[in-house]
Amino acid sequence: MIRISEDQVQQMLTQLHRAEGYCSRAKSTPEMTVSIVDDDPTLYYPGASGYAGATMRSIICTLETHL
Repeated sequence: MIRISEDQVQQMLTQLHRAEGYCSRAKSTPEMTVSIVDDDPTLYYPGASGYAGATMRSIICTLETHL
């Protein structure tokens, strides 16, 4: 049995829910204009995908440290 604190599990769940939300709402990247430069990068597929990838790497690292 592996023990992971409830706080760590809650943090991982929060990260996963956030990443899933970004990915499900992401839009195609529009033409580069001044108006999108100030947008949150996670509004578009590249930013959402990058966030999701970083989230998965973080959670993999957390889980591996408990093995």
